[in-house]
Amino acid sequence: MSERYNVSASAVLGENYKITNIECSDYNPSIDGNITVTITVNDVYGDSVEGENVTVTASEGTFAQLNGSDITSASSVTGTTNSSGQFTLTYNCSVWGLVDISANNVFKQINVTGFKKIAENTTYTLMVDESTRCCRIEAHRTGVTIPNGHSFSGYGDFIPSKYYPKSNSFCLIMRKTTFLHYVFDNGSYGITNLGSTVQDYTLAFIHEWHY
Repeated sequence: MSERYNVSASAVLGENYKITNIECSDYNPSIDGNITVTITVNDVYGDSVEGENVTVTASEGTFAQLNGSDITSASSVTGTTNSSGQFTLTYNCSVWGLVDISANNVFKQINVTGFKKIAENTTYTLMVDESTRCCRIEAHRTGVTIPNGHSFSGYGDFIPSKYYPKSNSFCLIMRKTTFLHYVFDNGSYGITNLGSTVQDYTLAFIHEWHY
């Protein structure tokens, strides 16, 4: 008959005795937003492990808070679990696309999407979503007068070259009259009145293209 000894599970399993879990408050966050990343460490029996130091790393972007307190922004932060076996990190969604968050060989992935304001002038706001390579001009000018056949432009080229459309892009706008808004592949843009003259008119439309 073999002898039996009282040996703890932690001694037998080593680091496998502890189970790390990563939970994100949002797995499809918007650019420039924040999410909460919760790290939990339990033993194999489901009990909380207190005082465990865990290093959490993001493949892109940075963490800005640990347990709700500001820290020096970094892509890799070490936290210590509390009596519940947990600590939290605030992650800044400053980079578009897929981001891997890892801790103790456990991985979770988030996908950062959405439009971000790149530039603005008296007529337009330029929004960009690099995750889909899509640009958007939002027009917001009031008190406009445009005679028939005349163009409305001359407010400066504020579209960065990396966001120029692959080919000339046009948007037909039909309200009191008919406008043609254009963005050329060299970054120039403007609007032409194809219909009757308008006075004290509000330009409000969206023109999207891929770059």
